[in-house]
Amino acid sequence: MTPEETHRLKDYEIIDNPVEGQRIFRLLDLHCHSCGKQINTWDQRCSKALKYKFPVCESCICKEYDLTADGLRDTMKEHFGMIPCQGI
Repeated sequence: MTPEETHRLKDYEIIDNPVEGQRIFRLLDLHCHSCGKQINTWDQRCSKALKYKFPVCESCICKEYDLTADGLRDTMKEHFGMIPCQGI
């Protein structure tokens, strides 16, 4: 990745996503409590909404609730009014 594609802010890394100029925000120091995968802002928001004590990635949340990613996203939109950015 070139320096223009990645920018670092306080605790975030911003990656330019080729999808319609969207950007992906990754949290540099947070990892999934279950699988160890790096957490992004969507994962963090879902974890907080579902009252997880420690951050968990979308994949692990889907496994726990036996949902697909789209099913989880639909549920989060319906119950919490939350939608992920288009880059995720």
